[in-house]
Amino acid sequence: MKVSRREMLRVGLGGLGVISLGGTVPAFVSKMAFANEVAGSNVSNDNILVVVQLSGGNDGLNTVIPRGNDAYMKARPQIGVKDRLLTLSDGLTLNPGMTPFKEVFDDGKLAVINGCGYPQPNRSHFRSMEIWHTAQPSKYEPSGWLGHYVDHVLRGTEGLLKAVNIGPELPQALIADEEVVPSIQSIDDFRIRTDPNTSFDAKMEEQIIRQLNAEKTSSPAVQYLSRQATDAIIEADEVRKVVAGYKPDADYPGGLGQNLKLIAQLISGQLGTKLFYCQTGGFDTHANQLGQHERLLNNVAASIQAFYNDMKKKGYGEKVTVMCFSEFGRRVAQNSSGGTDHGAAGPMFVAGGKVKGGLYGAYPSLTDLDDGDLKYTTDFRAVYATLLDKWLNGDSDAVLKSRYDHLAFLGPVDKSRQRFGPTGAPKTNGKGDGDTLMMMQG
Repeated sequence: MKVSRREMLRVGLGGLGVISLGGTVPAFVSKMAFANEVAGSNVSNDNILVVVQLSGGNDGLNTVIPRGNDAYMKARPQIGVKDRLLTLSDGLTLNPGMTPFKEVFDDGKLAVINGCGYPQPNRSHFRSMEIWHTAQPSKYEPSGWLGHYVDHVLRGTEGLLKAVNIGPELPQALIADEEVVPSIQSIDDFRIRTDPNTSFDAKMEEQIIRQLNAEKTSSPAVQYLSRQATDAIIEADEVRKVVAGYKPDADYPGGLGQNLKLIAQLISGQLGTKLFYCQTGGFDTHANQLGQHERLLNNVAASIQAFYNDMKKKGYGEKVTVMCFSEFGRRVAQNSSGGTDHGAAGPMFVAGGKVKGGLYGAYPSLTDLDDGDLKYTTDFRAVYATLLDKWLNGDSDAVLKSRYDHLAFLGPVDKSRQRFGPTGAPKTNGKGDGDTLMMMQG
């Protein structure tokens, strides 16, 4: 089908509005030419970080459970988990739904980080999530900690997709000041989609875009339009081509598992993506918590184990690390509806082939509480700083706009850095009151 120059210019003067790549990728495409012209910093490794968000506020006390703790059973006579516990140490166990995590832990590749939180915790879903996404508890920050990393480290580097969110809406953690990160829900998002409001038919519109590249003109505007249109088609075609041959080497469950399967597909395509983000919900367990919480945790553990095994079998096992968090824990005491209300500190998990598994951070006291909540013992930004500096080749001081201690789950800690904890933050290797205490290992 031959398209006239007049038709091409009619499309061009419309600002390339007749096509897009999926529902959220167009903004990413519009930045591609700019990114390719910027001399960004070089990333010296090809490590990948996958962030899994447990939305709603996961009950950490019923996730990592203090075995034989009288205060625990007294506070939770109906919802305290009493049997089928999965042993992590003499004093700590995992929820019985997390057998897949226990297997990764026994393999030495799961770090359980206790008591994660921040000073003066906020129990609002929106504000607490904002704090975790921006790493700024004391002030509003429009962009996210991973967005800062994209701007500071990945801007101008090669790769079709530097960072990707799996889901319908970009989380604040990935909002950057300079770059634009796409959100996708399936590989089908990487295809040409025409605007149903245009008078051209779909085949003509795509042909117009493809022929723009062949149009010889002295107009800088049309030359730019030609380059952008061609880049859009090439990038979409390339993404779909490189991931087409993916076959999973693990059985992924539904829910979170399907998001991680899509991430595995993109990683296998070797697109150069260093950051992936996805989330799973249902953790706001105000009522009838016991059974549903176990099922939720089982899906999380089984999904991450499947992803871990898939990556390992495909040869990416030592290049991929998964970090799992929730915006807050739950209160120590159960409520009258057989559930728990919004609380504060809770565990984080880090898994991967290079992770030094074990227990990190002091388990919070169940008797020395902050208005009914667990007091945090590990600043969550120390986990971020460790991943930024020791895994992503970033500068956590610049990205987080402050300096935080490192943990040892990615190897030995620089002792000189441990002098620089955030003001007023508990040290992660400090003593507790003896309820249940795990020292930072490594």
